[in-house]
Amino acid sequence: MFPTIYQSDSVTIGSYGLMLAIAYLLGRWYFLRQIEAQKDLKFNSEVLIIMLLSFAVIGAKLMFLLKNPEKSHLLFSGTGFSSQGALLGAILASLLFTYLNKIPLHRILDNAAPAAILAYAIARVGCFLSGDDCYGVITDLPWAMSFPQGIAPTDNHVHPLPLYEIIYSAVIFLVLTGRNKANNQPYESFFLLLGMWGLCRFVIEFISTNEKIVLGMSGSQTGALIMLVSAGVYFLKFRKSFK
Repeated sequence: MFPTIYQSDSVTIGSYGLMLAIAYLLGRWYFLRQIEAQKDLKFNSEVLIIMLLSFAVIGAKLMFLLKNPEKSHLLFSGTGFSSQGALLGAILASLLFTYLNKIPLHRILDNAAPAAILAYAIARVGCFLSGDDCYGVITDLPWAMSFPQGIAPTDNHVHPLPLYEIIYSAVIFLVLTGRNKANNQPYESFFLLLGMWGLCRFVIEFISTNEKIVLGMSGSQTGALIMLVSAGVYFLKFRKSFK
């Protein structure tokens, strides 16, 4: 593992922070590329990016602390974020921005969907490199790994959950980018993201070390179930009603 990429007397660059920065830059680039390709969308994209980033960071931190109140000391640290909280914060930012600018909400959410999962995949690379306690339960599977040099070290052979998440996120990204070129229904890409991401996260939580708090499920698993059900409702009942 490489929790620290570079260190001097005055500067320390951690792998997690570096990958978060790369995730932001590539996610921003892809999202703006999507928006700029649609000539009928006229708004200040930089303001939207700032709102999305700000709300996502706040949401990620608050959701993490809600799930882990015993880790309140991480409130102002560069670690301790929830991807589901970031997603919720970004949705709230999109709601506010589209309301103020009189833009259909689905134009933002559908274009942001592939950028969001791309950024998530890259951020998970940071989790893997830093060994920050995102790994799963002990296993004897051939690809099990230990993280003795991680931020949260373990000598046990465990499920490398960040690698699983990188793989499924890459698959989701490829699916979304392929479908984005078709004549999709409004909100289709967004709810497809929720469904696939929710399903993968729901399954993977069975082998995570997160505390089970609601009906035998972790907080993240409960959130994943909500995402999955929301997508199911859309595709079963509402998809054809959008004009």
